[in-house]
Amino acid sequence: MVKNALMLIATLLATAYTGSAGAQSCASPATIPLVANMHQVSGTTCAPSVNQLGTLCGAFNSPENDVIYRVNKDSLTATTIALTTPDAGWNPAFLWLSGSCGGGVACAEVGDNAGAGGTETMTIPAPLGIYYLVVTSSPGSGGCGAYTIDAPRIPVTLKSFNID
Repeated sequence: MVKNALMLIATLLATAYTGSAGAQSCASPATIPLVANMHQVSGTTCAPSVNQLGTLCGAFNSPENDVIYRVNKDSLTATTIALTTPDAGWNPAFLWLSGSCGGGVACAEVGDNAGAGGTETMTIPAPLGIYYLVVTSSPGSGGCGAYTIDAPRIPVTLKSFNID
């Protein structure tokens, strides 16, 4: 009984530490929740994440692990998103896939300029619709790491108001 309780506690702690990021794929992507006044999520591309796509943007071979989020552009009002990592040796990248999810899908936007330990930024394309955000390592750089995605909300200004 004590052994089962210890196994349960270890499993719960492991799940709490890794979050749900490892299970995200094209078939079952996660969403980026609204936290305070920002869409924000943290996770890791290390185990239990796996290489979901193999090819990125229909052109780049990528043996690195991927974590995939589904984004409804109707609900994400940010124009720029950021990917930060606390891991100085990891070179993260993120991709914005339009319409469908898969390794052969062309990328509408890519954030992969900052280098190892840097903060990647991406300007989100304007059209509304369904997109997929892929967090991975810069192609060919190897490794994995922890990350946080931040997408601030754009304030809405009321231009008119009527009571009929």
